[in-house]
Amino acid sequence: MPMPRLGQFCLTSQIVLAPLLLGGGRPWAMAVLTILTGIGLIVTGWRSRAELTPGIRQIILAGALVSLWLVLQAIPIWPIQPLPFDAPRIALYPHAWQSMIGNVVWLVGTCILAAQNTRSQSRAFIRHIAIAVVISASIQAVLAAFADVMALETTYWFAKQAHFGDWTGTFANRNAFGGLMAIGTLCCLYLFCRKSATTTGQRIDQAGGWIALALIFTAALIESHSRSAVVALAIAVASFAILYRPARFQTGIWRTTYPILIILSMLVLLTLVAAMVPDLRNRFAELTRLDLIQRDEAWQTAFIAISHRPLLGFGPEAIELVMDHFSITGLNRNAAWFSSHNLWLDAALVFGIPATILIVGFILCLLIRAIRSTGNRADRTLLITLAILSGIMASLGWVASLPALIVPSLSVLCCLEAAPKAQADEVPQYRGDHLQSSPPDPVLRQSHAD
Repeated sequence: MPMPRLGQFCLTSQIVLAPLLLGGGRPWAMAVLTILTGIGLIVTGWRSRAELTPGIRQIILAGALVSLWLVLQAIPIWPIQPLPFDAPRIALYPHAWQSMIGNVVWLVGTCILAAQNTRSQSRAFIRHIAIAVVISASIQAVLAAFADVMALETTYWFAKQAHFGDWTGTFANRNAFGGLMAIGTLCCLYLFCRKSATTTGQRIDQAGGWIALALIFTAALIESHSRSAVVALAIAVASFAILYRPARFQTGIWRTTYPILIILSMLVLLTLVAAMVPDLRNRFAELTRLDLIQRDEAWQTAFIAISHRPLLGFGPEAIELVMDHFSITGLNRNAAWFSSHNLWLDAALVFGIPATILIVGFILCLLIRAIRSTGNRADRTLLITLAILSGIMASLGWVASLPALIVPSLSVLCCLEAAPKAQADEVPQYRGDHLQSSPPDPVLRQSHAD
C-alpha cells in the first residue's frame, strides 16, 4: 500500500473501528487507536513535519501544556490540600495522569495525522472522512437493527445492563449511538450538497442515496430513544439548512423568513416524531417528573465541588470520588457518577476553572479560524454543524468525549485548518434551477474521478 494511502487508512480506519470497540473509551481500545495513529504519523507525519501549519503547532503546544499541568497536579510540592484528601498534591489520584497524558498524546497525534493527510491530498480528504463516517454509522445501524429484530439485549461485547429496548449497536450507551447517527446524518447531507449538478433535480437524481442514508440514520437515532441526540440533531440539521440555503433564499424577504420557516418546520417534525414514537415521547415526558431527573442534581453537585477548588481542580479520575463526597440530598448515591453529565463541568473538576477556560478558548479560536479560512460553503457548513452538535452533546452528557465521536469532528477541523486557504465553492450555487457561474475546482474534479 502506498505511503499516502496507508496514512489515510490509519485515520479513516479509526473512524470505523472506534464505535466497534465500545466507542473506543476502554484502555485496550485506546491502545489500538494509538497504534494506528502512530503508524500513520510514521508514514505521513514525521516525513513532512516541517510542513505543519501554525494551527497544528499550536495544538501540539496546547497538548504539551495540558500534560505539564497534569504532572504538576500530581507532584507533592503544594501546600496541604483541603478535603476530601489531606495531601501535599492537587490530584486525588497521583498516578492517574499517566493514562490521561496518553489520551492527550493520541489526540494531538490524530490532529497531526489529519493535517498531514490533508496536505498530501488537499481538501478531497474531507470527503474520505465523511464517507468513513457513513460506513461506520451504517455498520452500527445494521447491528442495532439486527439486535432489535432478534430481541438481543446485547452490545455484541456483553449483555446490556441498561438501555433495554433502545438501539445502541456496539455502544454501551444510547446517547453515544445517537451521537454517531447524528454525525452520520450531517456527513450524508454534506456529501449530497458536495455533488456537482446543474439543477436541484439532477443533484437528487445523482446523489439522492445520501439523503436516503440520512433518513435511515435519523430513524436509527429515534430508535435509540436518546433525548439529547434527537434535540442535538434537530438543531444541527436546521442550522445546516439555514447555512446552506439556496441563493434565491439569501436576499429580500427570504433572508429573514427562511430561517423562521426552517425552525418552525423542525418543531413540527419533532412534534410528529414524538407523537409517532411512544417510547421517545414518554422519555421526554419524564422531564416533567423531578423525581426522575438526576442531571440537575449532578450539575448542582459539580458546582459545589468546583467551588471548593475553583483554581486547581481535583486531578484526573477523581470525579466519581468528588461527586460522592459533595453530593446533594437529591442525588442518587447508589449510582457511579464518573461524570457530571456535562463535559465543561467535568473539565473544571479535573483541571480547575482557569485551565478549563484556556482550553475552551483555544478550541473556539481554532474553530473560528478554520471557519474563516475556508471559502467553501459545504466544508464550512459541515464544520459549523458538527461543532454545534458536539457542543450540545457535551453540555448534556459525557459521550462527546468518546473517540468514536471525537475523531470525525476533530479530523474535519484539522483538515480545514491545514488545507490551502484560497478555496472557491466547488458546488454550483442555484437561483431556482438556474446555474450560477463559479470557478471550477480541479482538485474536486479529480476527487470525483476517483
